[in-house]
Amino acid sequence: MKNLLLTLLLTSATAPAAMAQARAGGNLSSKDYTGGAVTDSRNTGFGVKGGYNLSSIYGSGKDLFKPDALSAFHGGVYGQFGFNQFSSVQIELLYSRKGYLTHYPAFGQQTTHLDYLQLPVLYVGNFTKNLSFHVGPQVALLTQTKVAGQDYAIAAGGFNSLDYGAVAGLEARIGPARLGVRYDLGLGNVYKDGVSVKYNGTTVADLASSNIHNQTFQVYLGLGFTQ
Repeated sequence: MKNLLLTLLLTSATAPAAMAQARAGGNLSSKDYTGGAVTDSRNTGFGVKGGYNLSSIYGSGKDLFKPDALSAFHGGVYGQFGFNQFSSVQIELLYSRKGYLTHYPAFGQQTTHLDYLQLPVLYVGNFTKNLSFHVGPQVALLTQTKVAGQDYAIAAGGFNSLDYGAVAGLEARIGPARLGVRYDLGLGNVYKDGVSVKYNGTTVADLASSNIHNQTFQVYLGLGFTQ
């Protein structure tokens, strides 16, 4: 999945020209909610979105935690500008809760919540009038953490405040409504090197070299507005 996302990021730069050549005339657009008010492509608008997160961690260091997926949420706003009937760029500002569950015999189930403010910058390409794909990079700022029910200062908990990664997904649209699925791959380390992860004051993992990253599957519902 990681290699696939990186390949999509590289190829998305050439997609607008290829799609425009393949279907000249502008009959296909998944951005009909704007009514063509700003650009001839009708790919320009803004809206709100939110939905479900299924989040966990990956990397060689995850075996220390034996993680399970955490159910959470995300929500925010987006703005979109169209280049033609097939291509647009979409910028989002999202509040997204990530993290994971652990099951240690001595502590029972423990939850790690990681709340991020995310900024994805996405290329959007249309397959059909009502179906498009999204791909691009994102950066994220960690704003709050909670481990085993206790609030932790970001620095004190050994977390990296900045994350970055890649996003890819599909979106279907009916009128102003949009329904999408997305995979969010974190490439930055969740923890700093040399951190001791503790639950209720007891060390459960020593991370001499951190190799733990976020990964999140998202399902969302959005609503677009005409400019």
